[in-house]
Amino acid sequence: MVACGGDPGVGVGSVGSNQRSGRFGSLRDFVLVDRDAGLFVDRFEATQADWVGFAATDRGRAVAAGDVSIIGRLSLPVGGMDLLQARAFASWRCGRLPSEREWQGVTEGGGRGSFPWGTKEDATRANTGDLGLRERMPVGTFESGRKAGGDAPYDLIGNVREWTETVPPEWCLDSGPDPSSFSRSLARVERNPSLAAWGDRFGLVPAGLLVASGGPGVPRRCVGADFETQMRFVRERSFDTQAAGERRLRTGLRVYATAAELVERLVGLRGEVDGDERLQLQAFVGRRGHRAALASVAAGLDAASLPARSAGRALLEEVARRP
Repeated sequence: MVACGGDPGVGVGSVGSNQRSGRFGSLRDFVLVDRDAGLFVDRFEATQADWVGFAATDRGRAVAAGDVSIIGRLSLPVGGMDLLQARAFASWRCGRLPSEREWQGVTEGGGRGSFPWGTKEDATRANTGDLGLRERMPVGTFESGRKAGGDAPYDLIGNVREWTETVPPEWCLDSGPDPSSFSRSLARVERNPSLAAWGDRFGLVPAGLLVASGGPGVPRRCVGADFETQMRFVRERSFDTQAAGERRLRTGLRVYATAAELVERLVGLRGEVDGDERLQLQAFVGRRGHRAALASVAAGLDAASLPARSAGRALLEEVARRP
């Protein structure tokens, strides 16, 4: 718990870099895991405290975030949201959900093995079914479960599984009667002239269009063993799938963003930036490597064209300062 400063978002101070609250809350714990790609990953899974803050906003109410059950300590990872709710939270936090490949790259960290710590299964390093606790633990509890040699995300293995945007390839073989099956989705697209027009001359339809046509029943990969799943399934890459509209307590989320995506979202935010949010931005940009990752993206933007108290203007001004 030292790692995350107690209950994230609760009792961590009212101002400054200790904040993990509000729409900039994940900035406090964004870790630059890939300098070449400029990929940031939240050090922690989204917590119940994070979700309570989101549910109280207009964006949270728009996806019925308040319907997600909050059980136990606020420092526990939140679970029980569907894909749409998870997406909305990640977007509110200026990020997105990852692909399975991105999660794998961050977790395997250079190809040393299937786990952040190496090649061997070790029940003491993560909250999986091997440990036998059978319940969630506060984020950041398992210090030895993250990559050694510097700052790295916690709980990439264990605690709760994490939503991704990846549709499992086997869905493309689904010819069943379910309305969300691949065959039914394809048939709907082909019957709709405005949708079928997106196909090419070989009759191929964009995969994203088929997935959207399938609706909330189309499955997604949920990566990382949870508190009831054995570690060996991670090593074997036997990841669970879950329908987009399904909600399980064992499934939560983590926020990802590239530097380009982060700048784009901050520039596009409406409304003024208050004093605490400005401090959050200052602390984020000031961390090692962050300014350089953001600078190349921000160089093409004109700060003078942005509103004086906007998030984009504040970010560009911070990036422009001397390190």
